[in-house]
Amino acid sequence: MAIPRSDLSAAQQAFALRAQFPDVQGTLKAGRLVWTGELQPTPLSRSYRVQIAYGPGGQPKVRVLEELATYEERSLPHVYSDGTLCLHEWHEWTATMSIADTIVPWIAEWLVHYEIWLMTGEWYGGGDWPPRRAGTTGLLSVGEAKEPPA
Repeated sequence: MAIPRSDLSAAQQAFALRAQFPDVQGTLKAGRLVWTGELQPTPLSRSYRVQIAYGPGGQPKVRVLEELATYEERSLPHVYSDGTLCLHEWHEWTATMSIADTIVPWIAEWLVHYEIWLMTGEWYGGGDWPPRRAGTTGLLSVGEAKEPPA
């Protein structure tokens, strides 16, 4: 019999992030975590200032805090209309998972694919974009690509 894992609280997520990234700033208020730090996805990459916001029962929401360049004036792929990054499909992350062990590496992976897209105009990161409508086989239009449900 498997022992069910319980959701990690924002405080537990903050401690795990602090353990792996001791020089990064995080705030915890009323069970809501906001973590802001610099990520350099590869030694040849520039550094990006990113923010992760997480609250109970929700999905982490990730933003790159500076404006990102685009390829030939095209809209950024895998970015929701609110500016948060599309890092995974809705079912691939649960609150039992550590943000430090999942979301942060996924941000670095997204940034690598962004840098390749910026040079080539091709997104090699996989995934569906625009995302699929929940419960259907139809795709959302780019303008409909709203932030995922909390």
